[in-house]
Amino acid sequence: MTPLRTVLLSFALGTGHRQVAENLARELGPLGHACEQKPLEEWVPWEYDLLFRKGYLFLALDVPRVWDAMYQSMWFARRGRLVPPVMNGRVLRAFEREGMGGADLLVATQYNAMEIAADWKRRHRADLKLAVVITDYDIYPLWARPEVDLYLVPHSDQAARLCELGVVADRVVVTGIPTARAFESKVDRVATRTALALAQEVPTAMIFGGGGGMGPLKEFAQVALERSSWQVVLVCGQNERLYKALIPRAQAHPDRLRVLGYRMDIPALMQACDVVVTKAGALSLTEALYSEARVVIMPALPGQEQVNIQFMEAKGWVDYCRRSEDLPAFLEKGAGGGTPPREALPCEPAHNAALFLDELARRGA
Repeated sequence: MTPLRTVLLSFALGTGHRQVAENLARELGPLGHACEQKPLEEWVPWEYDLLFRKGYLFLALDVPRVWDAMYQSMWFARRGRLVPPVMNGRVLRAFEREGMGGADLLVATQYNAMEIAADWKRRHRADLKLAVVITDYDIYPLWARPEVDLYLVPHSDQAARLCELGVVADRVVVTGIPTARAFESKVDRVATRTALALAQEVPTAMIFGGGGGMGPLKEFAQVALERSSWQVVLVCGQNERLYKALIPRAQAHPDRLRVLGYRMDIPALMQACDVVVTKAGALSLTEALYSEARVVIMPALPGQEQVNIQFMEAKGWVDYCRRSEDLPAFLEKGAGGGTPPREALPCEPAHNAALFLDELARRGA
């Protein structure tokens, strides 16, 4: 049987959107899909990448108040789209040059990716099957597009919001954010601590800024070392500058601090710790929740991350530490064992999402 051609579209505004696409590709392969990863930054015109990726990172990191005002504004929602008409033609021609319009299924894990795919579908191929995987606990009005055949959302709250925006209910499915299967698998906590030369009986915190190593990681680690007796596992991800800067500090605290770079064993590290201190990206938060450790959120970027915090705080799933100096109190709260009461997370979210995507791809065949 000929494999189904499935194209997964992401955009590197962080590492989460691409990671979700990779998680889905691993699940879709055994179901008979030939998956292609097509991150927007690899094929969109340079001016599009400059405006929407590099521009976003500049605003969110360097002038966050401006980004927050833009995110809270309904100007884009009233306008109905992000991409200005003068740029749209070049973007759609780039999409067509990549041959993505001939796919059996398009899957977008980020808003810009959905907008491009939906625009091309409306103009050129109405029967193109388009699915969207929403990877934040927020629904911005622009997500609602009639060209989308299937929405996979993190929680029933987001499903209800899409329906309020006019999306037909049978096009919305709650799967949870598609995390890797490893986050649901139990690991040997003792073996992980032994491999890191950590004491078994001393409470341990993991400080983690996602794949990009973003956030006030150094400040939070310093407070944990100076004002508590906890062991600290600090994961720098791809942030080489932070990793190098922290080596002297690790040498000064050889019994209590482990500084790690980019790791593939994040599920095991999370499960080996009593508290996970992380940024407010939805994928990082969801992965931490699956670890069953108590989750503490560091100060977040404006926009989506703030909404993620509001959503999870309201559910009682996380604690929000707004200042690094307050971290010891949250650590002591976690030392009591157990996690905050929370609703059950969906089981096998990536696998179940892949099953729904496979059904859509084969529908009408």
